[in-house]
Amino acid sequence: MTTLRNPPVATDDSPVELPVDAVESTRMSFGSHLEELRSCVIRALLGVVLAGIVCMYFGQRILAFLCEPLWAVQYANGLTPHLQVLSPTGAFSAYLKIGALSALIVAMPWVIYQLWRFVAAGLYTHEQRFMRLFVPVSIGLFALGVLFLYYVVLPLVLQFFISFNRSFETQAFAPTGLHRLLLPSTDAVPESATDAAPFRLPLLTEDPPNPGDYQAWVNATTRRLVYKTPSGYWSMPFDVGPIRSPMQSEFAVDFYVSFVLLLALGFGLAFETPIVVIFLAWSRIVSTAAMRRARRYVLLGCVVVGAVLTPPDVISQILMAGPMYLLFEAGLFVARMTERRHIAPAGG
Repeated sequence: MTTLRNPPVATDDSPVELPVDAVESTRMSFGSHLEELRSCVIRALLGVVLAGIVCMYFGQRILAFLCEPLWAVQYANGLTPHLQVLSPTGAFSAYLKIGALSALIVAMPWVIYQLWRFVAAGLYTHEQRFMRLFVPVSIGLFALGVLFLYYVVLPLVLQFFISFNRSFETQAFAPTGLHRLLLPSTDAVPESATDAAPFRLPLLTEDPPNPGDYQAWVNATTRRLVYKTPSGYWSMPFDVGPIRSPMQSEFAVDFYVSFVLLLALGFGLAFETPIVVIFLAWSRIVSTAAMRRARRYVLLGCVVVGAVLTPPDVISQILMAGPMYLLFEAGLFVARMTERRHIAPAGG
């Protein structure tokens, strides 16, 4: 920035105005803007690559962290906490997705910082001081969106899908008369079996510390039948209820990883709504009055974004659209307070 030899003196009647030459001297050329954009993009990509290397190294821990909400919901519904690998490359694909998508989420604060840095390069000094407040706030809002998904949205969405799948119940699997003619008949239960004494297993809240060989018990906490053999333990899960649902909620590991991480990225970006609103009002691209008049369209846009970025269920769409609109109102409130603060001295 060029220093003026004879800077203008402020008076009570008119505000200080910089000469046109001084304003022009602070502007960057088109080539300088492209160079700054290139530098910011390179730094952002390097941050993503570095985050990807770190996420690949801690891939197993990240996978266990992502699976905790699913395993908790599965256990609460009487299911065995697990994920399936449906193809030979399924686990490896999930590992690569963890490295790529987790890196994008972890490096997003750095990417946001580079974005604001590029924007601030074309602003004046007093405008850059104002923009510095945006960086920590936008990073905090992104982290808040990811945490909101992990601790609130994800358990509710998984519970909805598991409950929906379990609603497809069949009361009896016995073949009908036509089936008996077309299909081979099952062996009848021997009559002596009905007179045998009932077989009982001990029901324990936890596994015994030192069980003997050929000892069996039922763990009521994990809902598993456990049998101790000389070579180790055998176990199998129990279903809750008298009849097993024909539709079991068994998810593939690669699809689940993509599902969670893409939702995390979507919620993190959706929580940036107040920053966008304040920036539009501060830069005078859109006035707060115009945004107030467009509330119904903003609400419709939040619903559309929630429908696009979330699974096709009402719960997850509401859990994204609702906070987005509330954050829009919060950003609009802050923008209006800022406008009034600047208008009050001018009017006074």
